[in-house]
Amino acid sequence: MKFRLLPFFLVAAMMVFVACSDDDDGDTPVTPNNTITISNVVPISGPIGSEVRITGSNFGTDAAELNITFGGVTVTPVSVKDNEIIITVPAELPIGTTNLIIQRNTGKAITIQYTVQDPIVGRWVSEGTNVAPLLSGQPFHIRKIEATFKEDGSYLVVQTDSSGTSLTLTGTYVADEGGAAAPNDMIRTITVNQAAPTSVTAEGIYEVTVGTTEIMMQYEIAQTAPPLTGVTKPTPAAGFGSTSGGVLGTINVQKYVKLD
Repeated sequence: MKFRLLPFFLVAAMMVFVACSDDDDGDTPVTPNNTITISNVVPISGPIGSEVRITGSNFGTDAAELNITFGGVTVTPVSVKDNEIIITVPAELPIGTTNLIIQRNTGKAITIQYTVQDPIVGRWVSEGTNVAPLLSGQPFHIRKIEATFKEDGSYLVVQTDSSGTSLTLTGTYVADEGGAAAPNDMIRTITVNQAAPTSVTAEGIYEVTVGTTEIMMQYEIAQTAPPLTGVTKPTPAAGFGSTSGGVLGTINVQKYVKLD
């Protein structure tokens, strides 16, 4: 009889063991791994609206799990992969060094220093109705303008007229805060010192706005040296269309779309 009962006791013991094992698994909490690592940030400087690519590990794939602030401004990623995050520099940030902070849920936050460049830095194009009427009409007949403003303060502009003839302008520029009150508080000043093909100084204003699909710039300058009779520079306080005290209206206002 003892030999016949032995299998029963073995089966009962196994059932108790399995039950105990299941209970133990249910009582063990699973701690999520929220620790991220960052291996590279490209680029480490750029103007508002530009893309920043962050590579590393354990970012997850859910943007809702990420807490990202750029100079104190909360940022929603353009895309998220477990090893890469792409974000854009917020339009609200001032020029200069700021902190980019990245955290996943309650994990350790990582801080990176990022330099926000002047928003005019980059390549721009103006064509069609975006060309200022003062330039698209007589005697210039400009149809397209490609402008490159470099971080080192130099610029290159290529103007193409209706006959397909191009003219290249080069020189340096200095941009600064406009200092105007709202709604013109985002308008900045610029002084352009043209070196070629002739030596000319022009002064004016510009404003960069970041849209959902493109980055736009309004740009208005007027020659101040050698001076032209009756011509005065536009100002941030007076806004766009203020060349020569506003007598020209908006025909001197150029509109650009950013290329990169």
